[in-house]
Amino acid sequence: MSYVGRMVFRLYLPAGLAVAGGTLGAAALKATQGMPGDLGTLSLYSNLPAWTFAAGLAIGLVLVAIQTLKLRLWDRGAIAGCYVCGCLLGPPRAARHGLGRTRHCLGCGKVHGVNHHRLAPRVVPLAVAVKDTAAQVRSVRS
Repeated sequence: MSYVGRMVFRLYLPAGLAVAGGTLGAAALKATQGMPGDLGTLSLYSNLPAWTFAAGLAIGLVLVAIQTLKLRLWDRGAIAGCYVCGCLLGPPRAARHGLGRTRHCLGCGKVHGVNHHRLAPRVVPLAVAVKDTAAQVRSVRS
């Protein structure tokens, strides 16, 4: 399996688990309809198994929409990617022993540090003192 395939699998796995959980919950509630007691009576005379399945399906669809949006933004280059394999990075989490925050790559699994030292949201060119006006200096980096 390629890194991108592994990334897509890790992105959509929670949605599949939500739908599977809703299906198993609905099947369990359907099986309890014949049992005596409050739960059997509640699921017998209500639409609780159908609502449980619908809730699992709705949660799964919302997760698929969110992950698809992340995948599209990553494809456009709007979300940071791994410098090793180029795949999408996971959410920032606390590192071990209080050493800041890290992000795991969803493709290769490498750990990347999170930069919290941003002073400006975009690169601002520095003012440079130049006596020769013929040479236009746009920024220090050029």
